[in-house]
Amino acid sequence: MTDYVLVGGGAFAREIHDWFAPDLPEGDRFVGYLDDGDRPMAAFGRDLPQLGDTRAYALAPNQRLVMAVAGPAGKVALAGRLGGPDAFATLLHPRAWVSASARLGRGVVVGPFADVSADSRAGDLVTINAHSGLGHDASLGDFVTLSGYVDLTGGVTVGPRSFFGSGARVLPRLSIGADCTVGAGAVVVRGCEDGVTLYAAPARRL
Repeated sequence: MTDYVLVGGGAFAREIHDWFAPDLPEGDRFVGYLDDGDRPMAAFGRDLPQLGDTRAYALAPNQRLVMAVAGPAGKVALAGRLGGPDAFATLLHPRAWVSASARLGRGVVVGPFADVSADSRAGDLVTINAHSGLGHDASLGDFVTLSGYVDLTGGVTVGPRSFFGSGARVLPRLSIGADCTVGAGAVVVRGCEDGVTLYAAPARRL
């Protein structure tokens, strides 16, 4: 039996709880969340207590953390504070499709109706939100976040800590650097180096 503790108490934490709580194996459950602010999930109808903040919480032996923060910088900071990727559970939604040949790191969250295709790779603490697709032979570095309905086509490579807004698309075999931001609805037709922000269709630099 595993008790899951959400890291973060915002909207993404509520989404993860709603996605996964009904389908957890018997005996597994969400027992609460950690948040450094005062965002009561009970106000949104979730019966989950705030167990403390991320600076002072000690996991019980049967507890695993679940990364419920979408921003890559926040994920990096929280992982460092809470014991690294090994402290985090990987959750794959039963209505996601994950190829048997895909390789996933530690602490990955794959939402409903996502598609993680043949021979693709996702590093540690990657988030693949609902209805997003990681094409065949594509690769995501550590701490990458795909928002909902993102389409990374075959052979795309993405460096660590990059963020993709809802509905973004990257054409085949392109490389996106580390620490990049791809805006919602952007269509990337050329690769880019580290630290670039892209928006619009076709995508251009901010």
